[in-house]
Amino acid sequence: MAELVLYMGKSGCGKSTSLRNLDPKKTVIISPNGKSLPFPKGNEYKEGENRILTNELDDIQSTISEINDAMPHINCVVLEDFTHYFTARILSPSFLARNSGGEAFQRWNDFGASVYQSIFSKAEQWREDLMIVVIHHVQLNDDGTIGFKSSGKLLENVVDPPSYFNYVFHGIVEITDQGPRYMMQTNKDTIHEAKTVAGAFPDFRIYNDMAKVLDRIREYKKGGISASFIE
Repeated sequence: MAELVLYMGKSGCGKSTSLRNLDPKKTVIISPNGKSLPFPKGNEYKEGENRILTNELDDIQSTISEINDAMPHINCVVLEDFTHYFTARILSPSFLARNSGGEAFQRWNDFGASVYQSIFSKAEQWREDLMIVVIHHVQLNDDGTIGFKSSGKLLENVVDPPSYFNYVFHGIVEITDQGPRYMMQTNKDTIHEAKTVAGAFPDFRIYNDMAKVLDRIREYKKGGISASFIE
């Protein structure tokens, strides 16, 4: 089974920048749009090679399955902004046109099914060494917590995407005398939703580096534990 990793946070908290140290030769980034990647190695991701552009939810599963089967050298697939796939579907002409009668309700069922099918339904069939990193935005919940932006109660209550992840990181910007410090929170507090496997990340907040995070998860799965993550 592929390992699913969720990194969520507000815009500007460093989610995309966290990808800067991933190896472009072993990584494929699936993006919903063609905006440039905000780090120096971003130009090493070439469309049609190790970067794939599509904003269709229904393309995601087949794309990852093809990478899984035909590209054994790839050990990381990044879904750069899962939130934008939700937006593309909900604002599409076909979705907006289904606005009356039973179709108005059914379109949300179809949306929830597409989200589930995109990643979660086939993760058990993908390679054990494959990491699927999902980047996503957050929302303020009714109970005052900040968590996964669900784009609808059906998705939140029926699919519940965060429940499919062992690792959910939350982007945090700490303001210090030396300027902002971009961090990843590894477990929840009273406001920010996050979770990781017990013992994998003993530090409550770690530096914003997805390559180190994935290395840590791989090490943990092999039975090894390294020193504290924060220097």
